[in-house]
Amino acid sequence: MRTPRQENAAPYKQTVYTYEDDPLKISSHRLFLCDALSPRLDWPSLYVADVDADVPLFCHNQEVLHVANLDMQLAAATAFLQILERKLVAVDEYKKTFLQTILASVDNKNEDVAQAWLETLLSCIDLLPKDVVKKDVLSIAVNKGQLSQTLQARLSCCKILGKVSSKFENFIVKNDVLPVVLSLCGDVEYDVRACMCQRLDVVAHGLGLELTKSKLLPQLIELSEDESQSVICACLETTANIIGMLDREANVNAILPMVKELLEKAINNVDSTLPVAAKLFGRFCHSLLEYMTVEDKAYFQEYFKRLCKIGVSEKKNKEEGSKLMEALDIFEASTDTGTEARMNAAYNFPAMVLFIGAKLFRLELYPCFSQLCRDPHVIVRKSIAAGFHEVAKLLTINVGIIFPELNALLNDADVEVLKAIVPNFKDIMAPLANIGVDQFTEHRAHAVQDVVTNFLRGESIVFQSPCWRTQEAMLCSMQSLHQLCNNEFLYNRVMPILIDKLKVGRALPVKIAAAKTVTILARHLRYKTQREAILQILKDDFFGSDSCYRRSLFIELASCYLQVNSKQAFKDHFYDQVLSMKSDRVATVRLKMLTLFPDMKRSLKLPRDQALRTALDTVLRQIIVYDKDTDVQHAAQQMSEELTVIQEGSDNTRTNRRNLTTEEEEDLRREDEEKELLAREEKERKEEEARIAKGSEKRNSVSGKKELGSKIPGAKKGVASKSSQGSQGGAKGDTPHQTAAGSKPRLSHGQAVLANHAGAKAFVIESSESMQRVDRLLPPVMPEEQQSSVISSPKSLHKSKSTTSIPTMIPRPESRPSTPTRRDPICRKIPVLVSGKRASSPALTGPTSSSSSTSSIKKNPSPTPSKKSSLSSPATGSSLSPLSSSSSLSGRRGSANSTNSTVLARRGSMGSANSNNGDTASKVKSTTPKASNALGVSRTPKKPGK
Repeated sequence: MRTPRQENAAPYKQTVYTYEDDPLKISSHRLFLCDALSPRLDWPSLYVADVDADVPLFCHNQEVLHVANLDMQLAAATAFLQILERKLVAVDEYKKTFLQTILASVDNKNEDVAQAWLETLLSCIDLLPKDVVKKDVLSIAVNKGQLSQTLQARLSCCKILGKVSSKFENFIVKNDVLPVVLSLCGDVEYDVRACMCQRLDVVAHGLGLELTKSKLLPQLIELSEDESQSVICACLETTANIIGMLDREANVNAILPMVKELLEKAINNVDSTLPVAAKLFGRFCHSLLEYMTVEDKAYFQEYFKRLCKIGVSEKKNKEEGSKLMEALDIFEASTDTGTEARMNAAYNFPAMVLFIGAKLFRLELYPCFSQLCRDPHVIVRKSIAAGFHEVAKLLTINVGIIFPELNALLNDADVEVLKAIVPNFKDIMAPLANIGVDQFTEHRAHAVQDVVTNFLRGESIVFQSPCWRTQEAMLCSMQSLHQLCNNEFLYNRVMPILIDKLKVGRALPVKIAAAKTVTILARHLRYKTQREAILQILKDDFFGSDSCYRRSLFIELASCYLQVNSKQAFKDHFYDQVLSMKSDRVATVRLKMLTLFPDMKRSLKLPRDQALRTALDTVLRQIIVYDKDTDVQHAAQQMSEELTVIQEGSDNTRTNRRNLTTEEEEDLRREDEEKELLAREEKERKEEEARIAKGSEKRNSVSGKKELGSKIPGAKKGVASKSSQGSQGGAKGDTPHQTAAGSKPRLSHGQAVLANHAGAKAFVIESSESMQRVDRLLPPVMPEEQQSSVISSPKSLHKSKSTTSIPTMIPRPESRPSTPTRRDPICRKIPVLVSGKRASSPALTGPTSSSSSTSSIKKNPSPTPSKKSSLSSPATGSSLSPLSSSSSLSGRRGSANSTNSTVLARRGSMGSANSNNGDTASKVKSTTPKASNALGVSRTPKKPGK
């Protein structure tokens, strides 16, 4: 055996071994002197190799530990504890050898070494019997607790007493432990007082309720008034732990007032005790809730609100600027304390929601929650983001209240905040996901879609960071988006992101998470064409890719698809493609393909899938025989042996469901869901077709009604009778549409419109009894062939907006007995000139324009005013006879005169000069042709008596 190195030989001159020495001593020497390798050695295993050796020989060189380096000491402390845990030696032998070394090393001058051995001793106390602990450990601890001992010894005593108090009965603790504890609580060093105060709850557990109330509780109250902040912090922690051990009387009379006093001092002083109080605040609220009055509960609510705002105002003052360095130093210290306090307040926020109640969240806690989510410090936002899902669970269906804060955290630019909230996004949206997107109201659907959009927007920040675990968690959180988003959003926004991550993701767990999410979301797409499009993209971009990494990922996609969908769907879309990869040019892809063969065989159902089973066996034999890679051949041989044990399923599982396994029941459920999805899609398609057909029928019926007739009411009976009388008078010589012999006929405005619309030969008059067709002769302005097309075209029917003129081509009923009679429209007087003076003319029925006041009227006994033209003589200097009321036009708004009455529309008076195009006055022709003027107005005067 080689001797130790020269640099290590000097401290161990008395233990240098040669080949002639005892082999057991050489093994012990190897255990303690290989200090360079000691941190990496399994020392208990080395001891097992020397189990036949005498224990004193094994521990022959333990005296060298006090001069060993730090790594050697730490490794030895760990090895001694493992030897006891594995029970490699008896307890008596361990007490004589290892325990004495541990007790001696606790007082090492190096604090790190002493702490390591002290932790080993405290762990050994739980494994050693009570008598050994009382005789060898407790006695030494009591001696270390004397005031004459060093500070490190008294600190070790505090920790040992706290550990042994839970192991002994209460009378032993009262007699042997309690006096030393009370002495250490009054030690002159605040470190000792704080260390002992931290372990008072363990001592109280060993003493019992009565001794705790009489002995320890007064001491705890005294420590709460200590001047040291470390002692106050230890008192707060001990109080939070001891509340459950005390009865109602002690908690109401002692603990609750003490806690309120400590909290008030902490928030007023803003010292190191404030973060501790903020961290323990949730425990105080829930532990003391049953002992609180209404005033106490209100105090704790207000205290938490103050805690959430601590340090915010000081930061605002800092942003405004402070030029004094001392003020800046003081401010920075308070800001750090306040920031830590707000971080702990954010940590306790779910506990406060449970304390106050979810119903009062909006009123009491929402402002604080909103402020913490927008805190300027990252650690505060990270803390509230880590507990966001707990708040969402307590709010249940009312989680939409905190969606603005969720959007703010998802849009945070710091990746640490996203690391805290992204993995829990699925739990945050779980209350709404359980409802389903189909049950959302319109407002809730928009709110949820905004949240999902912001969640997807954070993808760029997450995937720019090197933390692949956060990326994996984000992709896994997308698996529930089909319950939150509609089908179009899922197909157009989410699926492209997942497919992109499949291609460009760096870590393999990220790609596998993306593959599983793609298969889950593709399964829940509503339309078959969309599902097939996604599968086709996966086949084109991965199965047919030139990259071996993508082809290998295609096998992962196939495996995920089989886990999510039914076995029949896998066989329809992936089975043949996987088998065709037997000839892949990369051996790693072929090895990856073989790992999927067991699941592929389990998916078969005989005898229906006998051809698929034959193809699987054929591919496996071909690989064994023809594959050139030895690793692939060896793996194929092992797979062939494994497949012989696997049994295929049966295709009669649907008829015989009594003896089905859990896997078969799950597969049948998935298959039923896929069939239901196809049936629902077919049903929606038929409903859409029926709705379109119904709409077209409705439109056709409406257009048919418009062609039959107009809804404009007909003329009154009185008006019709007067019009008939006028027509009889006009029959004596009035022919409004006939011109003098040899002159070219001059068309009126209504006739011009008819000519522009290609004219018409007849219109239909709809009576209450029957439909009659009345032919009217029109001026020869249209050919005979075009007249029928004008009548049949609904576009040629124009509804007049004038209230006095007759619509051009709208058929109207001759009479409507059921229509109530209406009053004549309000008459408007038009001023005219009589003998050079202005006078008001009698009222004319129907709307008149302002130009009628300035137009000159030719002396004409006819009641119908003539149109202003160059043919009419001026009225200046001639008296105008007043128009007789009996000769004025009678009619009502929107009605038409009889077909035998003669109506002349002129611009500015009774015509519809102000109406739109198509609102023109029409002339109804008389049956007896008479001479007419150039405007088509009959000059035959009526008798005054009529």
